Amino acid sequence: MKVKTYFPESASLSIILIFLVTILVILTPEASMAQARGTVTGRVTDASTGNFLPGANVMIRGTSFGGATNMRGEYRIDNVPFGTFTLVVSYIGYEEFSAEITVSMSSRRITQDAALALSAVQVEAVVVEGLREGQMKALSQQKTAPNIKNVVDEEQMKRFPDVNSAEVLQRVAGVSVTRDGGEGRYVLVRGTAPRLNTMTINGEKIPSPEGDVRNVALDVIAADQLSSIEVTKAITPDMDGNSIGGSVNLRTKSALDYTGRVFDVNLGSGYNNLLGKGIYQGGLTYGNRFGADKNFGLMFSGSYQRSNRGSDNNEMEWGSEDDVNDVEIPFALRNIEMRDYEFRRDRMTFSGTLDYLLNEGSKIYINGIFSKYTDTENRRRLRIRPEKGDYNTATDISEAAIDAQLRQRDQNQMIYNFAAGGEHQFSKLKLDYRLSYSYAEEKEARHIEATFELDEDADMILDLSDTDNPKWTTNLGQGYEYDPAHFEFDGIEWHDNLTSDRDITGAFNLQIPYTLGSGQASLKFGGKAVMKEKDRTENIWEYSWEGDDDVLMSQFVGSYTDDNFLDGNYPLPHAIDSDKMWAFYDRNKDGNLEGEVLREDTDGGTYNASEDVYAYYAMTTVHFGNLMLLGGVRHEITKIDYTGHEVVFNEDGDYEGTTTLNNKDDFSNFLPMFHLRYRATPNTNLRLAFTTGIARPDYETLVPFRIINREDEEMVLGNPDLVPTTSMNFDFMGEHYFQGIGILSGGAFYKRLDNIIYLSLFDMSGGPYDGYLTEQSIQGEEATLMGFEVNWQQQLTFLPGFLNGFGIYANYTYTTSSATVNGRDDVPLPGQAGNVANLAVSYEKGGFTGRVSMNYHGSYLDFLGEDDAHDIFYDDHIQWDISASQNLFGGIQLFMQAINLNNAPLRYYIGQTNRPVQREFYSWWIHGGVKYTL
Repeated sequence: MKVKTYFPESASLSIILIFLVTILVILTPEASMAQARGTVTGRVTDASTGNFLPGANVMIRGTSFGGATNMRGEYRIDNVPFGTFTLVVSYIGYEEFSAEITVSMSSRRITQDAALALSAVQVEAVVVEGLREGQMKALSQQKTAPNIKNVVDEEQMKRFPDVNSAEVLQRVAGVSVTRDGGEGRYVLVRGTAPRLNTMTINGEKIPSPEGDVRNVALDVIAADQLSSIEVTKAITPDMDGNSIGGSVNLRTKSALDYTGRVFDVNLGSGYNNLLGKGIYQGGLTYGNRFGADKNFGLMFSGSYQRSNRGSDNNEMEWGSEDDVNDVEIPFALRNIEMRDYEFRRDRMTFSGTLDYLLNEGSKIYINGIFSKYTDTENRRRLRIRPEKGDYNTATDISEAAIDAQLRQRDQNQMIYNFAAGGEHQFSKLKLDYRLSYSYAEEKEARHIEATFELDEDADMILDLSDTDNPKWTTNLGQGYEYDPAHFEFDGIEWHDNLTSDRDITGAFNLQIPYTLGSGQASLKFGGKAVMKEKDRTENIWEYSWEGDDDVLMSQFVGSYTDDNFLDGNYPLPHAIDSDKMWAFYDRNKDGNLEGEVLREDTDGGTYNASEDVYAYYAMTTVHFGNLMLLGGVRHEITKIDYTGHEVVFNEDGDYEGTTTLNNKDDFSNFLPMFHLRYRATPNTNLRLAFTTGIARPDYETLVPFRIINREDEEMVLGNPDLVPTTSMNFDFMGEHYFQGIGILSGGAFYKRLDNIIYLSLFDMSGGPYDGYLTEQSIQGEEATLMGFEVNWQQQLTFLPGFLNGFGIYANYTYTTSSATVNGRDDVPLPGQAGNVANLAVSYEKGGFTGRVSMNYHGSYLDFLGEDDAHDIFYDDHIQWDISASQNLFGGIQLFMQAINLNNAPLRYYIGQTNRPVQREFYSWWIHGGVKYTL
């Protein structure tokens, strides 16, 4: 077994010691003194609405005994010594509550509820609802959390124009997202690539529907299905260890989190400016508590979104070429592609929860979430190919090629999770357990790529005065390459691909209260097992035309045109109609279309992966006055069994054969962690954390596959010997909460990563393939990442008159990183943007809420090249959005959202900014509608 451990002796010793202390706590006289102590329980609510207040701080004045309320507003304080005390309850935006309680032999268990009144400044300014209510809940949960985290409440989600979960997260300090088709997709936390972060639903990891990576595209899950999102930046031992940047938890709704019936419905529509087509959305949420004691909860929520979207895209390939005199042109423009995208995205999400309260402190539940995401895409491409000709100079090319292509595909992704479990409070301990089944799938059953070649080679002159929009002229005559009658059919590529990912998970946690001197403390330990089965089946065929007559692109032209592609910088051929192309394929695939399997992609991309993870942990939390200490260790054991294929092509480039390859392995990781929180004032926390984490290699990199081309002396290899990337993380955070609703926080972080993984291109040394150019993900050396973040959120309730409706939401994160990879020093980590920022100005008064928001991230390394001149960067991105809503009467609300008002592009470049490799524009889109809340 491969073992990766930080301070291995102390880590192992820590586990032994914590378990020994657990036993001692249960058996020793000090622990038995708990029988001569009392327990204080209760519920904290809003005095005017009766709503539960999660994250309320409940303390017994003059002692270190206290706690925080859960999502149902409940608290419990164990081992309270006998005597008369003052119980104090505080919550952001509310007046402090206090009550005298007496714990004695005759009343060892007492109940003290607290109904909190809004603070005077809130009452004077505005009735707290919507955005402010969401802020108070989120900030209160952050304030009382034992570790560093950010919480986004469902009310806050509604106030930004964010339709999917990834876009919600881009507003959080230190978080940025990658985009696809103008929508947020993958999440990056504190400058770490998506692979280094964990996505969970109700605490369970989400399986990935994609075949190559572990990270989950959160554009699959609609934001309106969630009650909150938590971004944990310093994990604790009771959380999954596969988190280096952070852990993102999507929490679904439960009826027991509300005092009564919940009924929300929304309907909306919109407009996409680029395509001139509609956007449609609708959602319904219903929840209620039943039974004489209201101890049975049912919550159901569903939503549907259809977005007709598109993009204008041009892509350039730069690389070394020799001119006709054998003089190297280091960065010649090799290809220019104009890509016109038209796609329809349907997002359907359902979630539901059944809860049953057995008695106070004990419940059982069943919950689930189902999300389906369909992306139907038409991509029309015109490709100018100087690389196929002869370079007289860098801009004068003879006999270049030109081709056109249609790609039409239906990609369906599905994620669902079903779980059952329970929480039970016994006299001296608390037990919770959970069994879940998760499944993810990506299917492309209809996917064709049809290519047509121009019937003449072209002598061309390139105009590179504007490298974002390179131009050309040819000797073929004006508009020759835009006439579909000049393009002849070359072939069709057909795909039928399926990836599935299944997780079966079981977990339990046991928590035992005890006292340490005069301090309140608890021990917690538990275990978890995850059995994963992941399969990817690729089935890709290539068809060529064997008919007697030439097939011209003009036979497939449809009615779609784009006369303003990239603001009129380029014309395009008339678009190929996808229905005509599919009909041609279906009619001829068993006749004049002669096909063969693309073995490199089909056999090389097909694999099976079995991966089991067993984990156990122990941790203790101790309170000494205003100081909280949390320490413990987690041990994770990973067992893998991967099956891939070796695909060999002979010296003539012909397919030789496929062989099945298998690899079994296991590795182990000890993960010690320590957290400190000091409450300097009732509203000020200082936090310090030392944590460790891992990030397992992506699935595709662990597969023992080999693609060997003897003709070109090239290989592409998997690497089953890879071990997880590991990290040691140091965090410091200071945070001050404003009673007028808000927070000012700042902190610094440092991460040291070992066994980083990167894609390498090298010449094989030794063995039968000595000298072959080889592409493989390999284990690198250590890397460091450090930075700081600041965050300011505040409702300006102290301002006079109408001004007290304004609010500020602003955060900024700076990161820098350095790695030694492939003989190169001081290389930044992929995904690490130097600057990430959000700025929003909101206004809320008289039932109106409006917000203007800006989101920004700086450029970052996306793909590591052979040297810094060939590194590919994701360029910086700044986007402006507007959202507004107005409450009318009887629970009716009108809303409006306008997104990407500045037409922010997606842009990549190689080496330096004046060598773009991709530019994609989406224009703006707007949608609005009505919501009804009962």
